[in-house]
Amino acid sequence: MGTEKRERQKANKAMKHQQIEQQQARRKTLRIVGIGVAAVAGIVLLVWIASSLTSSDDSPEPVVPVVETTPAAAEE
Repeated sequence: MGTEKRERQKANKAMKHQQIEQQQARRKTLRIVGIGVAAVAGIVLLVWIASSLTSSDDSPEPVVPVVETTPAAAEE
């Protein structure tokens, strides 16, 4: 059995190793999430561009009749 100092050193080394593994797992998760978000954004962008290119601008705009009111009619 080692001394108390050696046991503390082993425990600190094991804790540091565990923290490094957790940090690597966190980075991997964030990377995967980032790739997923970028992929979804890319798909949305492609769909938006495709819909803009394929929309038909040949149909005329709907005509909305303009109703004018006179100040006298507004008072009544």
